[in-house]
Amino acid sequence: MSAVSTLYSICFNYIKDHTEDIVSLDGIPFKPVVENLIHYLVTSDVPLNSSILSVISHSHSKSLRSANLRWTQLNFDGKINSIYPLLKAISFKFPKFITHLKIGKTDLEDNDIFLLSNFTNLKVLDFQKNQNITDRTVSYITTMSLNTSNGRGLPYLEELYFDHVRGITDKSLKFFAKMTGLCYLSLSGTQVTKEVAETYLTSHGYRISPPRPQDDIIGRFPDMKMHSFIELLPDDFVYTGIRTKHVRSTFDTHHTPLLEFKRDLTRPILKKEPSKAPEKRPIKRQRLIATDFLAMVESELANDSRD
Repeated sequence: MSAVSTLYSICFNYIKDHTEDIVSLDGIPFKPVVENLIHYLVTSDVPLNSSILSVISHSHSKSLRSANLRWTQLNFDGKINSIYPLLKAISFKFPKFITHLKIGKTDLEDNDIFLLSNFTNLKVLDFQKNQNITDRTVSYITTMSLNTSNGRGLPYLEELYFDHVRGITDKSLKFFAKMTGLCYLSLSGTQVTKEVAETYLTSHGYRISPPRPQDDIIGRFPDMKMHSFIELLPDDFVYTGIRTKHVRSTFDTHHTPLLEFKRDLTRPILKKEPSKAPEKRPIKRQRLIATDFLAMVESELANDSRD
């Protein structure tokens, strides 16, 4: 076995067997070590702990956003009877690990939106067919995308989906125009006036987007297993699975004209990483950093040479 293989093997095996003790992965390569670690954690029978997800997101935020991993994309569309306790739990435990979030057809309300302020790596947010939110939600999201401080906010939000959300009206257009990092916006089936939206948004750099391929839409939120993440929630949270009752729509979703917009940012939007709030670290926990892993490698190689 080569020295490189030995180095990778030692680091990877140690990390996956000591996830509860690790408080930093700074200096550890995202590819292939951290990426393979994520895959192992969510697919193996090893109990998943939220602390390692938080560590990964703090040490590798940029890589996590660009990797487009299926494990950072959560789809709760129609699968949760009460979304508030779920979002609250994730917001407290591992919000920065999530890059895509689909929470349509739930009981989410305007006042619940501020739970998303801790999801600082969120890129795609989908509210399709949620009938409890209004223009206030758009106002709150805009505020969170523009005001990022103390490790909170939505500075990397790029895509928003409000399809068939009847509480969204022309009043939201001024907020969409303010979100400088937003590149894709879907408003089909809302109360937004087509002519008004086209005139206003195109004057702010948007253009009408052709329909996206169905495979592209489905691929953004793969049907992943939920049990690994549900295990991380409080004991009093009950995962109800797929709903057996659905609210009947009062409008036709099959013959709704498309109202989708996209834009290419003509100049780079300089985004600073949200400042990290001070973390409370357990006193008894040992801080394992890159030098620790190198020391373990040297020890292992020394043992091999003696053998």
